[in-house]
Amino acid sequence: MTPSIKNLQYLVALKKTNHFSNAAKECFVSASTFSAGISKLENDLQVKLVERDNKNVRFTSAGNRVTQQAESVLAEMNVLVSTSKIDFFESEITIGVIPTISTYILPTFLSNITQSHPKLRVSFKEDTSENLLKYLDQAQIDFAIFAFPYELPDYIESYRVFADPIYFIQHKNRKSKEIDNGSLLMLEQGHCLRSHILQNNEISTKHISNFSCTSISTLVAMVDTNIGVSFLPRMAIDFGVLSHYPNINIDLKSTKAKRDIGVIYRKNNPQEENIIKLATLLMTS
Repeated sequence: MTPSIKNLQYLVALKKTNHFSNAAKECFVSASTFSAGISKLENDLQVKLVERDNKNVRFTSAGNRVTQQAESVLAEMNVLVSTSKIDFFESEITIGVIPTISTYILPTFLSNITQSHPKLRVSFKEDTSENLLKYLDQAQIDFAIFAFPYELPDYIESYRVFADPIYFIQHKNRKSKEIDNGSLLMLEQGHCLRSHILQNNEISTKHISNFSCTSISTLVAMVDTNIGVSFLPRMAIDFGVLSHYPNINIDLKSTKAKRDIGVIYRKNNPQEENIIKLATLLMTS
């Protein structure tokens, strides 16, 4: 028999969580309903997908192949639903956004959307660049607010909106404007701002501190203790992240570094024109 979309969603959720109870919660069903759905899927396909005991879930080789295909099927199903929307600006969409942008741009961006398209319902999904690309591949989000440069896969299209300069910051008691070995505080691996700083400033890895930060606010707090130096994007500075840190100096002439802010979306997206219309609202935020 042809498997149901619902049971394919169960399988993908199980692969993501590797735990029956957690996957059931993510799908908003009881554990017994979820388990029955997986069993029904196995019966429909006439193949063993997972091996389970009280502690572990192990996908069979067939299970791994079916799960990968299920993700593609669900992605195309989401595209089909999106294509059928009568009016994009009266629908419900999900926008991905990276953490080094979200705090500084979303409040005004959402306000601009509300004023321009009051019937459009918007939710946001914050995650790293790498994970947002996965969500796009699976059509779990409609598009993502992104920072460039970034090496994008072939199935992704990009649209750049504006440039965001990146400035050097340091404690006012630090005499040198040079970056000493081990003094450069950076966000942890996975944040694209880290790579933008390295790409634009020709900084050697020997300059990077052994300390890494999980957020820009933590990074600023560490610079304020004079543990090291760092770089900040202008949108964060304009937002006021340094307003409570009078001991931190900004060198506006220190660097030519910048990142471009824009959006990414799946190629051949039927809503490409409308996505770009929304992206232009970032310029006034």
